[in-house]
Amino acid sequence: MPDTDGLYLWAPEGTGLWGYANCLWIISGSDAAVIDTPYDGPLTEAMIAAARPWLGERTVRTVVNTHANGDHSFGNHLFPEAEIIGTSAGQHHQQHEPTPQEMHALVNNTPAGLPLGRYLRDHFSVFDFTSAQLTLPTKTFAGRHTFTVGEKEVELYEVGPAHHVGDLVARIGDVVCTGDIFFHGDHPPHWAGPLQNVINACELVLSFDPRVIVPGHGRPTDRAGLEEYLIYLRTVQREVHRCYEAGLSAEKAMDEFIQEGDFYPHLGLPERLLISIAVEYSHLQDGSTLPPILDLCSKAAAWSYQ
Repeated sequence: MPDTDGLYLWAPEGTGLWGYANCLWIISGSDAAVIDTPYDGPLTEAMIAAARPWLGERTVRTVVNTHANGDHSFGNHLFPEAEIIGTSAGQHHQQHEPTPQEMHALVNNTPAGLPLGRYLRDHFSVFDFTSAQLTLPTKTFAGRHTFTVGEKEVELYEVGPAHHVGDLVARIGDVVCTGDIFFHGDHPPHWAGPLQNVINACELVLSFDPRVIVPGHGRPTDRAGLEEYLIYLRTVQREVHRCYEAGLSAEKAMDEFIQEGDFYPHLGLPERLLISIAVEYSHLQDGSTLPPILDLCSKAAAWSYQ
């Protein structure tokens, strides 16, 4: 949890895994805030324990959720005195997200003989969803919102729909916390799109001229790391559009991406590329209805085990 002038990163795991999101602590003067909370109670408690030497007797007064996915928000309830900030769009979309109870049921009750059941157990059984609670934002905004933590100003910018319907990015001086518009080290699953919106959000981050960029998942980097990711996004966008215009299904497009083994082979979780392809296809068709989350996960799981 290295210090960058009062900013402390909690990064529990590396790449190749679902659900281990970066969380950024802001500690200044007598005040403290957290950007994103972990997937379950034990992880959140471990994060709070790790922060205790820097937090001291301060109380966390503000929690920011970069979007409504559970791996960025299910630990909110362990900050009972905090105002929780998110976008209005994310708040409205929360009803479409699996609750902790639904995640527990999906992981434990989806038949193991189905690819989805096996995939959920392989990737999500490590999390204790019975210890998590759905705790919604108590303050929402659209566009831009600014607040202070001690002497530090935090600027929040709405950038969704992109990865998720209600994405935001947080700027603290020359450090930017991107949420899941940026995955560093893995293929991203972009659930909302279109990809152009993700690209626009990343370009906005670059316009801030950041010194440090904290992705939603993966190690922190600088603008060069995000510029490399933008090349990836534009390549995916171009090739998806080519496959769509050629009349290929999303699954056939996925095969075209991966069959040669040379499409970003260093990135983990390649099956998640199928999620982004399927969502982009839905926008190219009419954009009015996005594929259900479980349908997207089922497609990715089936591809991963074929």
